[in-house]
Amino acid sequence: MLRPLHSIEQLAAMHLDDLVVHYRAGVIDPVEVHDLTLAQIEQVNPQLHALYGFDSTVTRPLAEASARRWKNAKPLGMLDGVPVTIKDSIHAIGMQWHHGSAAHATGQRGQVDAPVVEKLKLQQAIIMSKTSMPDYGMSGSGVSSSHGIIRNPWNLSYSPGGSSAGAGASLAAGIGMISIGTDIAGSVRLPASHCALTAIKPTQGLIAHTPASDIRSAGIMARSAADLSTPLKLLAGVHALDRYSLPLSPMQPILGARVKCYSDFGFGPQVEAEVVAVLEQASLLLAQQGFNVDAGQFRYDFDAYQSIDDVFKLRAWNEYIHADASYRDLTPAALRQWFQPASSWSAAKVCQFQADVAKGVLQTQQLFEDSDFIMTPVMTVVNFLAEELGPDPSMPLRHCSFTAPFNQSGHPAVVIHAGFSALGLPIGLQLVGKRCSDLQLIELAVILEQALKDQGLAVHWPLWPKR
Repeated sequence: MLRPLHSIEQLAAMHLDDLVVHYRAGVIDPVEVHDLTLAQIEQVNPQLHALYGFDSTVTRPLAEASARRWKNAKPLGMLDGVPVTIKDSIHAIGMQWHHGSAAHATGQRGQVDAPVVEKLKLQQAIIMSKTSMPDYGMSGSGVSSSHGIIRNPWNLSYSPGGSSAGAGASLAAGIGMISIGTDIAGSVRLPASHCALTAIKPTQGLIAHTPASDIRSAGIMARSAADLSTPLKLLAGVHALDRYSLPLSPMQPILGARVKCYSDFGFGPQVEAEVVAVLEQASLLLAQQGFNVDAGQFRYDFDAYQSIDDVFKLRAWNEYIHADASYRDLTPAALRQWFQPASSWSAAKVCQFQADVAKGVLQTQQLFEDSDFIMTPVMTVVNFLAEELGPDPSMPLRHCSFTAPFNQSGHPAVVIHAGFSALGLPIGLQLVGKRCSDLQLIELAVILEQALKDQGLAVHWPLWPKR
């Protein structure tokens, strides 16, 4: 049933495609949506530190122009008038880039649009603001020397996850229909788990990104798995500036597909019992939906995360030494302590960990030798305090042993909300598919998400910041 818009609660509960249907019918217009979204930003952002760069003198005229187009039945895109946000690290003309760090002083004003921003603008989406992130994107937290401590609206004492931290916090608070983040170790998937959201890290290259990377992806975050498909179809495709970019593969049937469940890859910290319990319950539900579900038996024969961590240390060290010497030591001390060893590494050391990463990728491929999809925890813990870089600050992304390997291998991965801890904090799970199976993976996520909802797992959006 089509209904007029009266509150942020109503807007946050809508699916993206439903909002467009309401626009087309003239029941809701983009100006109403814009104004509700802006009011929500102004109300909750002082507590969350999730967003920056919002300016109604820029965004409201865009909403007014969109409203006129819808009134005349002449929308210019599938996202015409839809409010979205983009991550600090994504370049956009006129919007400030900080990469989460005061090491970059006051940041840089964008001179070009990244490919994903080009496509959002082509579809006439309204970019309401940028979302905050931790320094260099090198922790799964909301600790930022540029933006402050980014907090989780489920409980302000806890982390929203990262590095797309502000995206997770703001979406959970009802701001925007989708948010575009980036993911190099789990950076859209971790905050989705922390904040009861959904996210996709697509097959490497499916959403073009700059600078081109073989491990960092642009990804989509939303409040429901059903909201991932439309934006993926619009944002996917080949782009001249990303040599890894790919076209979207067509949908294939998935009923009866083989799904292997893993709570142990043979390395990494032990998974907390509450996380394992959520995974086990979801596996039973998925089997009831007609899938062939059983426990995966493969184990890596070495610690595949250690070499990935070395990759991250070297990236962070490189960004640090190229930052302005007057500001670089504003980078959090714990983060500097973590990446400092990279300052003295030899070429032989770098070649060795690169070889270990390649070894890990070959073993990751073996996970799919007897399965179409796998299901895992998102991370080894439920959450950690907002002021911490991670559960183990000496290795800020160590809890990412289930997410980071798929950045190296290029497999698509979707996270959905799957349960709660005894403290009432969200717990997600991860579904991973073979390369280029992104649409099938989303369909699997939609099916499981609905089965969980049918069992009584529901979130009433938006989340108002809680202490």
